[in-house]
Amino acid sequence: MSAESFTRRAFVGFSVASLALGALGPLGERAEARGRLPTGGKVSLRIPFSIQTIDPHRLDDPLAALLADALFDTLYVRDGAAIVPSLAEGEPVLEAEGLVVKLRRGLLTAGERPIDARDAVFALGRARRFGGRNWFGELGTIDRVGNEAIRFSLRDPARLMQILASPLASILPIAFEAERPDGTGPFQASRRDDALSLVRNPRAARGPAFLDEIVVRSGADLAASLRSFEAGTDDIGWLGAGLHSPRKGSKPFDAGSVAWLVVRAGRDAAPWDAPGVIQRLLDGLSPSKLAYLGLGPAWKPERDDGWGGPPGEILVRDDAPYLVEVARTLAALLSRPGHDLVAKPISARDVANRRTKRDYALLLDVIRPVGATALAAWVALGSSDEAAGPNDAAGKTSRVAETATARTLARTMRLGVLGELHVQGARIAELVLPSGDAGWDLGSAYRARRVA
Repeated sequence: MSAESFTRRAFVGFSVASLALGALGPLGERAEARGRLPTGGKVSLRIPFSIQTIDPHRLDDPLAALLADALFDTLYVRDGAAIVPSLAEGEPVLEAEGLVVKLRRGLLTAGERPIDARDAVFALGRARRFGGRNWFGELGTIDRVGNEAIRFSLRDPARLMQILASPLASILPIAFEAERPDGTGPFQASRRDDALSLVRNPRAARGPAFLDEIVVRSGADLAASLRSFEAGTDDIGWLGAGLHSPRKGSKPFDAGSVAWLVVRAGRDAAPWDAPGVIQRLLDGLSPSKLAYLGLGPAWKPERDDGWGGPPGEILVRDDAPYLVEVARTLAALLSRPGHDLVAKPISARDVANRRTKRDYALLLDVIRPVGATALAAWVALGSSDEAAGPNDAAGKTSRVAETATARTLARTMRLGVLGELHVQGARIAELVLPSGDAGWDLGSAYRARRVA
């Protein structure tokens, strides 16, 4: 295994398997190999999003889409095509009253809070209330069995592991606060002046990060990161290698998609507030005119009719400069004489309130995936459709084709998929940024030793 392909997950997975088999010799050899990886070092970057709160249980949290995997763990985790235990001790065990999952003993958060079955029941119940009303619906009742295990009325072990491997199933302490996020992940989060500092967590359940620290600052606009990267202040450039010219020696990276950017139709859209209308509207846009925003793979444009509804606004949260720029670009591209659209930034709280009431014409939003399948995409998009009933998405899942894309699925909803929130840009040459199951795996990132 090469240094660049070696990750904390590979090490932890090997360690757990080796201990279970009593293979102390091979474990010692692998631990020694891990020691030869370059550990330590600091990385800095700017992202065009607010860094004030992070909540892994919310579908619409862009910071969670980018950083949740660095701070939190789930009971099970996807490892390639397989799903393996993470905070769970092993696979679910079928008993008379349902499936029982035991938690690993001695789990601690970065803030040294013990994690046991009480926290897991709290976290999964919170996740079901916040963002996973349909994805977690199959779990049925969730009961605590002492302080070391959880029982689910669901009786399909493979399906249970798939559900619990969702990033929305992060296990949090009962005292969790989004302003001071605390979890069992490879980093510990703390506030430092104008930055969010992710410091190596020695108590991490699946192994600590290789880097000592990642300092994340919020950029005021899309150019802030590029300016800092080009000037040598930052180690990562968001969506590019520099504002005026590429930074010397920099390398591009693309860790893939972590969320969808969607446009919702509300009551003020009048006749355009109907299933499929917004997706057809967005499919008419030329991908080339949005390419600088890094929205993922281009689509084949259809007929571009533009906005034909009443003049109105595209609401967008004001603490995410990237989303504000997307909304402004979108408004300019969609507007037609007599059917003008303007971007209107408002607070994240106001966005949430108006989304619930559907009090808007159009609203630009973020939806995080709940899993890696087309079914998971259907559930995530459907769960966030405020016009749908609580069981609409779950009730139609049997009709979702395995090859269906998010854009195709949105043609049945009152929202449209504009593109993806892609983790891409440029990095300094010695920084290695492995990709995870969805986006980058920051816990496995490291600074390679320079060759003289």
